[in-house]
Amino acid sequence: MTVKFFAYLREYTNCKIVDFPYQEDIRKLTQALSETYGNRLREKLLTPDGTDLGEEIIILVNGRHVEHLGGIDTKLLPTDTVSIFPVVAGG
Repeated sequence: MTVKFFAYLREYTNCKIVDFPYQEDIRKLTQALSETYGNRLREKLLTPDGTDLGEEIIILVNGRHVEHLGGIDTKLLPTDTVSIFPVVAGG
């Protein structure tokens, strides 16, 4: 599965794109990414108790927001592309 990181998240992962081992859903993927890349990424990806997605993150699967697919329990396929963006404010 392909995972793409955007904006300052690239600083946390030291990469823009990675072929990451397949995970069956967004919950398992965010947990695995947190284990691989550390607490700074985890703090953005997940709520403090780890039960839901963080409020400062947008995750797309093949261009579709997980909010419209099943949230943290969105199922994944090995061929999926997951894009992870921080929420950006501005004017």
